[in-house]
Amino acid sequence: MTTVTAPEAPHRAAVAAPTPGRIASFLADPRRALCAAVLALTAVVGLDALGDPDVWWHLRFGRWILDHGRIPTTELFSYTAAGHPLVPQEWLAGVIFAVLNGAGGLALVAVVMGAITWSGFVATALRGRMRGAGPVAIALGLVLGAKAAQPVLGTRPQMFTFALLCWTLWVVDSYLRRGGRRVWILPPVFLLWANLHAGFIAGIGVLGLIVIAEAVKRRFRAGELVQAERLRTLAVVTGVSAAVACINPSGPGLYWYALTSAPMERAKGIIEWQSPNFHDPGMWALLALLASFVALRALGARLDWRDATLAAVGAALALYSVRNTSLCVALVTPAWIAMAGQVGPTLGARFGVRAARVRVTRAAVATGAAIVCAGVVAVGYTTTRVAADASPSGVAAAYPACAVDVLSRAPGAQRVFAAYATGGFVIDRLWPRATVYEYGESYALGATTFAGYYRIASGTRAAPTALQLLEASHTSAVMYPAGALTTELDHTPGWTRVVDDHGTLLYVRGKASWASGSACAASHAASR
Repeated sequence: MTTVTAPEAPHRAAVAAPTPGRIASFLADPRRALCAAVLALTAVVGLDALGDPDVWWHLRFGRWILDHGRIPTTELFSYTAAGHPLVPQEWLAGVIFAVLNGAGGLALVAVVMGAITWSGFVATALRGRMRGAGPVAIALGLVLGAKAAQPVLGTRPQMFTFALLCWTLWVVDSYLRRGGRRVWILPPVFLLWANLHAGFIAGIGVLGLIVIAEAVKRRFRAGELVQAERLRTLAVVTGVSAAVACINPSGPGLYWYALTSAPMERAKGIIEWQSPNFHDPGMWALLALLASFVALRALGARLDWRDATLAAVGAALALYSVRNTSLCVALVTPAWIAMAGQVGPTLGARFGVRAARVRVTRAAVATGAAIVCAGVVAVGYTTTRVAADASPSGVAAAYPACAVDVLSRAPGAQRVFAAYATGGFVIDRLWPRATVYEYGESYALGATTFAGYYRIASGTRAAPTALQLLEASHTSAVMYPAGALTTELDHTPGWTRVVDDHGTLLYVRGKASWASGSACAASHAASR
């Protein structure tokens, strides 16, 4: 008897060959794998524990707030400006720094701030993708943007401004394209932002520019128009955000501080407040970002009025002050990515280059995984380096920790003239037993104090001389690198060189018998 059954081989073959998973498909595409690796690598540029010397006084400032349960409004750390009005525009950042430092040391502070900075690059990549750019354009834009911003990144309160500006722009972009209610998250964001860093004013300004640019587009029917209702809502959100930002220790006065601090700091000659010097290799990435932006437009890439406005403002900010480079990157890079995404395929077609079809094979997936892992490993290695820098030995290699330790044994309170980049470290380690002549919070100290600092630091012999200014300010200790000032002190009766801490010399008035016996002092002391 013959039995007939339905054939099942074809069905089994179909089941045995499932479609590749999303992760495998992603990794098999070398362009996507490279983009993921580059995105991971952008975390490296923001990981830096010791690059910004202001981190030290931020730690002390935050601890003071935690200890006293209030926010100071007068100068604490400088004897030349004790009691002067203070604008505590970074008070919440200082508290966050202090809490993190108490939980895991400076290394934890650096890693968390690095992650916050990295999130800004994630938002930048998302904005580029939102504009239709492919992985290669996104990767190239991230490389240029991250390298351009690197000189001003680190463990600094302004990294909150960079990240929050990037995410604010992402929220606005997604809202104007798709609508929804997410735009109403911005007022609470600005309430937080105004207490983290005065750079919130850049966010308010950008929101205003977007509203104006979109209104002009509607007036002239130029380009893709957003819905009128969404634009009106964004205008209301901008107004509400500007109002709630006044809820800070300085109230509406914080706007005046934010608008006037840049010209005041620029006048003092501090490098990061000056225009970029494109002879400096560190500024070449910024130059490449701006020049290639113009080149992409010249090659025929479309540029929306809104993006053009933001890019022009970002470029102007960066050309005005190096410190604004991160703002420029946040404003320029997404439009750069979008234009590169347009020009790339056109140039490829012109030269006969076609995108290869992606085949999901084990070798392709393994290669993609290796590329992504290489980026992650690089971030891990950088994190270990940051931890080493933040260790006691790492700090001692970068700062005069030995000299500060010796000075901590001095009887009575000390008034310390320290190098600008060392003042914060002295504050963190010795305050309240020691105060400094000048440090990073130079707005409260004023231009006169800063001018006096420069005269002393240069060892000037013209009246008022460096020594006269030290005498007039009742300075009791000097901690400064060897140079004209230390030469003057070596030849001035009444000053004793106590220690040479790898090039930083410590002097005190009178005898320094209290310093004898220390390991550092034993090898370097030269009492006169």
